This record gives sequence, C-alpha cells and structure tokens, in this order.
Amino acid sequence: MAVESKFREDKDLAFLQYADWQDLKLLAEALIKDHSGTEQWTGQLKKTLAQNIGMYKTSEAEAYQNSWKAIAAELQLFGGDTIANLTRRKGVLYEEILHDVAKKVKADFHKGTTSVAQIEEKVLRRLFGRVTTLDDIGLIYQTLDKKGLLGLTSLKSDPWNTVKNGAGLSGNTSAAAGASAIFAGIKMLPKLAKVNPLVTAATLPLTVKDFSAPAYRVTIPAVCIIAMMRTKYTNNSASFDEF
Repeated sequence: MAVESKFREDKDLAFLQYADWQDLKLLAEALIKDHSGTEQWTGQLKKTLAQNIGMYKTSEAEAYQNSWKAIAAELQLFGGDTIANLTRRKGVLYEEILHDVAKKVKADFHKGTTSVAQIEEKVLRRLFGRVTTLDDIGLIYQTLDKKGLLGLTSLKSDPWNTVKNGAGLSGNTSAAAGASAIFAGIKMLPKLAKVNPLVTAATLPLTVKDFSAPAYRVTIPAVCIIAMMRTKYTNNSASFDEF
C-alpha cells in the first residue's frame, strides 16, 4: 500500500501542500534518515518519493509538491504506536504528535487552550532558547544531539546489533536474551495482528509495547522542522495579503 494512502486528513498539516518544495524535501529527509545519515528501520517514504520523482522526471519541485501527503503520512505513522498502527493501518494526527513531543521536552502548554502554533513556538524556545528558522537546521541537530533527544540510532539492516550495542548489552547474556525476545515478538506482529490485532496488542509483553512507542528520534526533529515551516508559511501569507 502506497504510503500516501495511509494519510489521515489533518488540518494542522494541510499547509504542507503550499510549502516550498525544498522545505518539503528537508522534512522528507528527516523522516527517511536520522541525524547521522542512517536510514530509518521503518518507513516507506523513500520508495514513494522515488516513484514520484520518476513520474515527474523534468521537475523535482513538482515531485515533492505532489508528495506532501506521503510525507505527512510518514510522520503520522512515526508518531503512532506501532502496534496500534497495525490495527488502524494509519498513524495519528499531528496535534497528538506535537503534544507528545512537547511533553517529552517539558514544554509548558495547556491542552485544549494552547494552539498548535503556540505549542510549536514553546517547543522551539524550550529546546533552543528562541524561535529558530530553517537556516538553523545544522544547529538544531547539534543541539538535539547534545540534549540526547535524537534517541536510539536508527535501525536498518541489523536491528538486533543496533539495539544490543546502543543499550550496552554486549556480554550481558540475560539482557541480550530479553532484547532477543523483544525482536521475536516484533517479528510476529504482522502475523498476529491479522489473527486478532486487539488481542495481540493486549497480550504482547510490555517490553514489546515500549519498543513500539512513538519514534521520538524522528518526531522531535520533524516537529521542529514543521514548526519552522509553519512560521515561514504564515509570514509569507501575511506578506502576500498586504499587496
């Protein structure tokens, strides 16, 4: 199933269809690869973009502009619980992702009364001390890395070794066995979910459920980028309205 077909209509991401294609490309790259350049373990966006770029061979800009739903859908999936995503076959709305990120970075906001744009501003100020722009992308990743908010190294061809090394499990037989059990459970998720996804989610070990939680290594930098894109879009719209 193409990733754009998993897009949930989302008023807070609708502005992406009007965003600069280079900004969309920056957001897409943040979803496809982590800060070190390693491709994410999960995700279908790279394949979808390759297909669209092949379709619009004469215009990379047009390819990305026509991929905004696929980019948004990928973020929604990263923001959702993996097990829940299997059940509903879609991710979560951006507002939920933003709330999770704001809580994770301890940005103060009141759910229901603080707007999405206001929460985004609070997240940026909490992380960087000011509202940043897309020109600061290098500094943003450096700061997030120093704060330890880019999380576990992205998983690609060998997730077991990535987790084992990242968690310092080498030589720890019991811990390694536990992590191995996590992957055994995760590997069975698609098969189990087809039988009864609700029972599966309720009976899987807690460690598997924890591992399937929202991917903050992806959602935190993505929220920062979207926050800056929204500010740019809002400012450009205001400037256009003046004429």
